[in-house]
Amino acid sequence: MATHWKVESFFKATPCDSGAYLAEWLAGQSQVVWAHVIRGLDGQDGTPEARVLEWMVGRRELDRSNAVRLFWSLFDAEVWMGRREDERLAAAMERLIERFGAGFYTVQALEVTRAEAFCFRKRLRRALRRAAAEGWAEGARLDVPAAFTRRMPGLPIIVQPPLHPSRVLTGEIREAAECLGTGLLVAGRAVMKSRKREALGGLCKRLAIQGASVAGICGAGLGGWLYLQQDMQQMLAMVGY
Repeated sequence: MATHWKVESFFKATPCDSGAYLAEWLAGQSQVVWAHVIRGLDGQDGTPEARVLEWMVGRRELDRSNAVRLFWSLFDAEVWMGRREDERLAAAMERLIERFGAGFYTVQALEVTRAEAFCFRKRLRRALRRAAAEGWAEGARLDVPAAFTRRMPGLPIIVQPPLHPSRVLTGEIREAAECLGTGLLVAGRAVMKSRKREALGGLCKRLAIQGASVAGICGAGLGGWLYLQQDMQQMLAMVGY
């Protein structure tokens, strides 16, 4: 891989890593492409390609909405709460939160959709329930910023963003990086479809619960009204009306 200071210093230990090639390719892409790739790498911790997520933490061009997505793609409940040791992953998550709070990521142009925010909140609740159930919640780190579980208004992330060829990679390496990148775009779209379905299911469940509650209240009110009517009729009958 040709020398490229933006990527070279991070991947110096493994210069032939596919994650390094992916980072070189991403360096010339838009934040919309980054959003799809972050989604596509969700849950792939431990793969060579996933190291590009750690590289993104140090990039100033990272959109604030992508920083939120990035945190949840990196997120591991056991590591975050100190149950399992992974210094590199823990440091990446901590740096991301510190830089987000300090304004290191200055641009917030893209949206975090309601569906994504719902899934992020659900992931956090699931982690907290598991921690409580397994008895390791006490003293665990629970301070995920509130902004990381909320919708963020902004420009919608288009499904087919334009792609730019890498100015650094050439030949077979360039083809491999582009193939990997476009594959992650497809995976990212699949992840988002899954999140939409999950959010829709959650909405339907909430509406059903609310509907049942309203029906119960209305039923109780109607029952009370009928009881009062009957009681009133009995009282009137007793006095001769």
